[in-house]
Amino acid sequence: MTSNGDTTGAADPKLKQQNPHRGHEITSKTIKTPQFSYACLQLISDSPTATSPELDSLTVRSYIGSALNQFLGLTGSAISIDVLKVEGAESWIRIPRKDLSLVLAAVGGWTGGSEGNSRVGWRVKASGNWLSVLVAQGEAGQIWNQ
Repeated sequence: MTSNGDTTGAADPKLKQQNPHRGHEITSKTIKTPQFSYACLQLISDSPTATSPELDSLTVRSYIGSALNQFLGLTGSAISIDVLKVEGAESWIRIPRKDLSLVLAAVGGWTGGSEGNSRVGWRVKASGNWLSVLVAQGEAGQIWNQ
């Protein structure tokens, strides 16, 4: 009750009758420019007899860091790279969206040395802004190869 004697709020029957069955509000949001982009890279070797080097997250990060440093110098080494998955000779990485083209150019043109006299490089298998689409495309391609 207020100081002048008026009662308002939940006790007012008119307010209850205005919205008897309001229900749930459904909202949607469209993400037009995602914050990150994704790429699937495959390590390739020029020596047909040598087996592909064993990959782990540190080796992938080292090779990509070397490619960025060689291509862009100090600016390239400042680009944030997240290694999401390493399986065999393939690795999935996450990159800031604005740096995707720079990273792809750097790793596509990079060749490095590995154990022995063989040289290694990256092959870009897929890249884009939506990881789920890239994974689905890769799995769809494997259906016809079985």
